[in-house]
Parts: sequence; C-alpha cells; structure tokens
Amino acid sequence: MAAAGAWGFSASGARGAAMKLIDLRLSDIMPDDVYAFTYPPAPERWQGIAERFPGLPLLIVDKRLRVVCGHDRLALLRGGAVRFNVLQVDLPAAECLLLNYNLLERLFGLNLCEKLLFLKKISPLLADAEIRRRAPLGFALDDELRLRLDILLGAPFRSCLAAGRLGLRTALKLAGQAEGDRLAQLEIFQACGFSESRQWQMAQMLEEIAFRERKPVARVLLGLDLQRLLRGEMPQEKVLAALQARRYPELTRREKEWRAWRRKAEAGGGLALTHAPLFASGEVQVTLAVKNREAAEKLLRQLKKSPKH
Repeated sequence: MAAAGAWGFSASGARGAAMKLIDLRLSDIMPDDVYAFTYPPAPERWQGIAERFPGLPLLIVDKRLRVVCGHDRLALLRGGAVRFNVLQVDLPAAECLLLNYNLLERLFGLNLCEKLLFLKKISPLLADAEIRRRAPLGFALDDELRLRLDILLGAPFRSCLAAGRLGLRTALKLAGQAEGDRLAQLEIFQACGFSESRQWQMAQMLEEIAFRERKPVARVLLGLDLQRLLRGEMPQEKVLAALQARRYPELTRREKEWRAWRRKAEAGGGLALTHAPLFASGEVQVTLAVKNREAAEKLLRQLKKSPKH
C-alpha cells in the first residue's frame, strides 16, 4: 500500500485492505455504477492506454466485483476477450471513489460535469475539508454549490458543463433563475463557445436588461434574434455587441456617431482620434504619426505658430 497516497486513497484509512490480481469472466462483473462519474462515455481514450501498456490490468473492481475504475474500459472489453486480468481492491466506498477520481484526473483530465458527479457521490461519505485535501476539484465547496448541485447535474446543464461551454460561476447564476430563462441561455452557450469571462458578462447584461424592461430573460433573448447572429461570422462578437446595444442604448448610439465622425476626420492617414472612456467628458485625444524626426519638428513649429483658442 506504499503507493496508495499517490493515487488519492488512504493506506491508513484502509488499513488491512488487500489488492490482488484476479482472472475474471466478463459476466462476473457487477453491472453497478456506484463509482462511475464519466460523462459523456469515452471508451476510445482507453484504447491508447491499452496499446501502450499491453497486459497491464486497466480495470479495477471492489470485493463485490463492481467496477471501481475503468467503466469505459469495460465497454471496450465487451467486444473482445471473454476472460481478462483485473485488479481487485478491498477498500471502503469513499476510498474507491477517490481512487477512481485521481486515476482518471491524472490519465485524462476530468471535465466540470464529471467533477460535480464525483462530488455528488463523495459528499455523503467525506467531510468537505477531506474532499478538498484529497481530490483536486479546482473550485470551492460552498452552500450555493450544494444548493444548486442537483440542478447543475440535470440534463440541460450536463452537456454544456462536459463540453467546457459553461463555467461554474455562470452555471450557478443560471441555476438560480427560472427554468425558461436558464434554458434559453444554455441554448446560446451550447451553440457557441464563449470564454468564462464573456459568459459571465452576457449573463449579467441579460439579467440587467430583463430587470429594466420587466421581461423574462427568455423574452429578451427572443427579441434579440441571436440565433441569426450565431449562424454568421464572428458570432461571439456580434452576440455581445447586440447585448451591449440593448443594455446601453445611449452609449451605443454615441459610439456609432463617434465612429462615423472619426472615419471622416481621420481620412488621409497619419491621424488617430480617441474619445474619453464612456464619453465621461468631451475631450478628444489626437495622435499624429509622421515619417521622421524632421517632419515632426516641422509639424511642431506649425502648431506653435497657430493661434491659441
């Protein structure tokens, strides 16, 4: 058991536990997913491991012959050998879950949905402090997550979380909204990949627009016709621009007017104009580009001779 800690389960917490190689028939394996949290199933990723390490027992079972690690590996074996070697461990349920989690995380990396599925199974068995110490989750365990966990593991969220299309912070915000509103937003996130910061920005703006207009978020999205934007080029930028225009109509109007004026003013090149952030003042920054030092000196002399206003 010297290497136990390296794989996330505790030798001291499972004193006297046994590990042994056994020869099994496929039909001996119990069809129980008590330790499973892979989503979506990905048996093909085990193929490469099996080819690189032929003969290595890549299936782990508990004393009742339930699969601890290698559920997708078992799916591959169903089409091959009738008998095979497996590693059997005599460990408590919490240790088995930790073993599976740490092995899969190190071999393949786990997506956010898989980490939440693991959390759902391990939470009744271990205290939060122990889970944080022995399983690298990458997010905080708090009351809000506990409250929303079942919603996050529901069908509408699972595919977004597993595909990396939705970060936990935004997912928790959506989970606290009405079902129709969160489903409408999940459809957008599933259709187009946004960074986590952009996801949060979109969810914030939609919430603010809905509050100001006294409409559900789903109705706001319907009025924006975002599906049309998603089908075009650079959909992320276009979706964010549409939300920005709806959330800040006056700022958007002034920005549009500014750009039209700037195009005319900058005609001929060598000139760049910038307004104050958010048009907080009427100041305009003028940047001139000239070919060389001599041209710069000539321009400065001309400016100094110009009458001051």
